Parts: sequence; C-alpha cells; structure tokens
Amino acid sequence: MMSNPSVDPMILNAWLSARSVARGLPMPVPEYGGFRVNTNSDSEIARWVFPEINVGLEELAHTIVEPLYFLKLCGGADELRAVLPKAWELHAPSYFMRAIHTPPVRRLPNGYAIEVSRAGAVMEARIASETGALAASGYAAEAWGVFIYDRIVTAPEHRRKGLGQVLMRALHDARRHSANPELLVATEDGRALYSTLGWETISPYSTASIISAP
Repeated sequence: MMSNPSVDPMILNAWLSARSVARGLPMPVPEYGGFRVNTNSDSEIARWVFPEINVGLEELAHTIVEPLYFLKLCGGADELRAVLPKAWELHAPSYFMRAIHTPPVRRLPNGYAIEVSRAGAVMEARIASETGALAASGYAAEAWGVFIYDRIVTAPEHRRKGLGQVLMRALHDARRHSANPELLVATEDGRALYSTLGWETISPYSTASIISAP
C-alpha cells in the first residue's frame, strides 16, 4: 500500500512546528527525509515524523536499538510495519486531520464554566464543573501559517455532554487569522467525533517504537 499522496511535507512540518510551539519543544529538524523533534522527556527522547515511506525511514529504524525513540508515518500501520526490524512494535492508530467546516456552536451545559487564555501564539481552554473540578481542557497554537489543536481531553465522568465541542469552538473563535488551515492528530475515537464536526482525514498517522531494549 502506498502512502497517501495528499500529505504535503510543508503542511506536516508546519503542524509539527506549531505543535512544538504549543508544547514548548524544540523546532523540528529535517532528517532522513522526515522531521526530527528532540522531546527529551521521561517517556520520549526523540521522534521522527515522515510524510511518506522512504529509504531514510528504513535506514533510521535499523540504527535505533533502544526504547524511547518514536517513528511516525503519514501512512498505514501495515506500510510502516513492512520496513521495520522485528524489535519495533506498532502503537494504536491515529489520524492526521484538517477542518473543512466551521465547528458548530453548542451551549455549555448547566453547571459548567469555560475559561480561555492566551500566551503569545498558544491558547488554552479549560472547562470546570460546578464543584470546581477540571472537566475538559485543550490547547491550540497559531504559528507557521497553521492553527493546530493539541491535547484535547475530557475527563471520563464528564463525557457525552458536548464539552469537547464547546472547547473546540472556543479555541476556534480565539484565532486571529481565519485563513490558516486548522489541523490536529486524533485517536480512533477522536476521529469518529471530529468527522461529525466538519473534519476530514488527510492520512492515517502510524507510530512505532521499541518497547524494551534487547
């Protein structure tokens, strides 16, 4: 199976750069035909994101023998698996998506309050319950000619109330440049939701890493 030809490396780099802005990470660096980000956290040292399968991805996979390094592909899991050594394991599937319609307006349920703040290019939205507990939260970043959504989370006990839709719309309304493409990476469940809110899938987004050292 071939990689999705609609994935533009420039758009991928813009999304990844804006994600770094949202998370306070170093900017992506072109490497091996993809883009490397040195995340340097307890759960991840670095990641490489590729717009398509290429020789560089396969070469890189054979040089890594330790955990905490991630390879990510705009393509299907089977396609990624085919070029990886046996030590690599696939993660749950995700999807690279873009908005094609304005998100619908939905009223916040009774008992909830939302607050949106901005620091430079980064926005944060938080929804609190009437007890003051954090019910939902998310970030967005407006940088590199794109507007990206990041870490959109609703607490399990507050789901199925439309809080995620309210939060997404609040972040959307905080944009300063309405012409910028809106992008995100969604889980399988998230993709199902976003598809009903005016989003389309650009490409599968597959991830692999070495779970334990040999």
